[in-house]
Amino acid sequence: MNNSVNCKTCETTSCLIKHSGEKWLEKLSQVKNTPNYPKGQFIFMEGSLVMGAYFVLKGKVKVVSSSLDGKEHTVRLAKEGHILGHTAIGLEKYSIGAVTLTEAQICFIDNKSLQAAFMENPQFTFEVMRFYSRELRKSEIRTKCLSMMNNEEKVIMGLLYIADTYLSDPEDNQVEINLSRLEIAQIIGTNSEQVSRVLTSLKKDRLIETQERIILLNDIQKLKEAISNY
Repeated sequence: MNNSVNCKTCETTSCLIKHSGEKWLEKLSQVKNTPNYPKGQFIFMEGSLVMGAYFVLKGKVKVVSSSLDGKEHTVRLAKEGHILGHTAIGLEKYSIGAVTLTEAQICFIDNKSLQAAFMENPQFTFEVMRFYSRELRKSEIRTKCLSMMNNEEKVIMGLLYIADTYLSDPEDNQVEINLSRLEIAQIIGTNSEQVSRVLTSLKKDRLIETQERIILLNDIQKLKEAISNY
């Protein structure tokens, strides 16, 4: 049964499918499925067969990879309008996995339909390529900076990356983060103990407030200034 949301009336205006044109909006609406996922569920797993690509309609997602010792590392974060699994298009298996951070609704388009859309719709293909390019550049910059930062700077950069991804209003100077210490550590390549120590220090400086796993960034601008050399 196809429980898909119609692309023409979809309110997620940032979705890349919106760039596919009138004809393909209708076609993709007919072939895609939009299942609901509970928090903490894999959308697809690292090493699984590539079935297609996934577009986030609602919710928050993390893209993950496992190291040789089995530890999970967060490659990037995704939100409404983002695409998942696109780096494996044309390949046999996914090199990464995707897990929901909240309840989520995800639009899935199979390989055959997706490839047809790419071949016949250069605007759609170009927008997906632009998204891929932007995310790759962000990842490269983040990796470069993290390799040169101390623990406090790493945590601050991680908090700002989370805020930048999920902040609803770019003008806001405060943002609430609802991620565990371990989830933050997996983003910046450290451990939860290091994250906790830095958060305690930032709290003493009144740059953040914490309540269990909730972190409120009180002054995003001051946090940005703390890592302005990068």
